[in-house]
Amino acid sequence: MIRLILPCYNEAENLPSVLAQITEALKETPYTIYAVEDGSTDATKSVLENLSRQYPIRVLLHSLNRGVAASFRTGFTAAVREAVDHEVIALLEGDDTSTAIFLPEMIRRVQDGADMVIASRYRPGGGYRRFPLRRLLLSRGANMVFRLFFPIPGVTDYTIFYRAYRVPPLRACMTDFGEHFIESTGFLANAEILVKLRPYLRRVEEVPFLYDYGHKRGRSGMKIWKNLTSYLTFVARHARRRI
Repeated sequence: MIRLILPCYNEAENLPSVLAQITEALKETPYTIYAVEDGSTDATKSVLENLSRQYPIRVLLHSLNRGVAASFRTGFTAAVREAVDHEVIALLEGDDTSTAIFLPEMIRRVQDGADMVIASRYRPGGGYRRFPLRRLLLSRGANMVFRLFFPIPGVTDYTIFYRAYRVPPLRACMTDFGEHFIESTGFLANAEILVKLRPYLRRVEEVPFLYDYGHKRGRSGMKIWKNLTSYLTFVARHARRRI
């Protein structure tokens, strides 16, 4: 069983394409999708409910918009609680930018022994396409800083959502940190998860990933300056702790 976490906020336009791609990529592989509906103001909830008649979707509802970090908490908690050790948990974006064709290779590598597989924009063959300049600068700068202060062998991309996880290290980390597994409130949460997982990881691999922002329909929820401040604050605090 592959357990997929899909944070969703105002993704009504994107979800039919995302689900079709996942089904095509996984073919006969059994999977469950934990779709975290984060208080959307569009038709995301009803679209998910309709799609759940066609696809193996569990809709996890937030009555109000709580942000991406809360969506991660909800999705990971549900997936890890129901997963067994030999399964794979993966997280994709709900905006059609996490191209599902990479899923089979990422899953295969986890099943072959990798603790985590990351879809990296910084491997040869990966990169950015049609990416807003300010977001591009933030992404590149944040990844340079995280590689400097929190080096993990095999990791070049710390901020991408698109990852596949082996269950035992993820479960152990979540158990040890408890309610402090994710303390961030925004997009920083994804890098925070990776930093906190460092002691639990023996082997991390990456696959080249071309992040095409042009696939996304609708506006991004990312606030550039707010996220820049949160990244810098996190690095300043946790670099001293040397997690």
